Amino acid sequence: MSVHPSTSLSGRRFDEGDLLDAARAVFHADGYAAEQIADIARRAGTIKPTFYARLGNKEQIYLHVVEREAEVFRQSVADAYERGSRLPLAELSQVGMEPLFRFASERAEGFDLLFRGERTGDRPATLRRQVVNGVTEQLTGLIKRRSEVFGSALGPHAEALAAACVGVALQVCEHTIDRGGDLNAARHLAARFVENAFQNLDFDTLNP
Repeated sequence: MSVHPSTSLSGRRFDEGDLLDAARAVFHADGYAAEQIADIARRAGTIKPTFYARLGNKEQIYLHVVEREAEVFRQSVADAYERGSRLPLAELSQVGMEPLFRFASERAEGFDLLFRGERTGDRPATLRRQVVNGVTEQLTGLIKRRSEVFGSALGPHAEALAAACVGVALQVCEHTIDRGGDLNAARHLAARFVENAFQNLDFDTLNP
């Protein structure tokens, strides 16, 4: 996404990221349906025409916000999985869980909008599925590349195992957020769960 400077009511110049940060905060606080562009503009310290000119109508602004969060998360996953390409299983499990839990911790508003849109009055379901499917595909590739860690080629089971790992991460992460728990501790728990699951799989049975 290109970044262009804009001007606030006070004359301060800021880039598109500032506008998107303001929109993210407003959508997260009160939901898509309840908010108007005027509310977002006030939060950013600018005026409605600035948002219309730079980012479009409310639906387009919302999509800009969610798509930016999706791209930040995707890049985090790609970087982490690249680091995990040569790690032993215990470390690989930790690295595999890191992007989601770090994203939830550092970009809580973005996490809610991207993965828990129903809580903010909107459901960007297609984009959410694309993100989850993309992560699953990346993890599938990583598992296949690291087949020697598991002692056997997983074949068609690699994708199912990747989907299970992603599902565990999301469930543990959301459960922890809902109960105000420690996301870092939750990440370690999820990683150990996945590590033990891999270690206890009977791969000969999976590949008769």
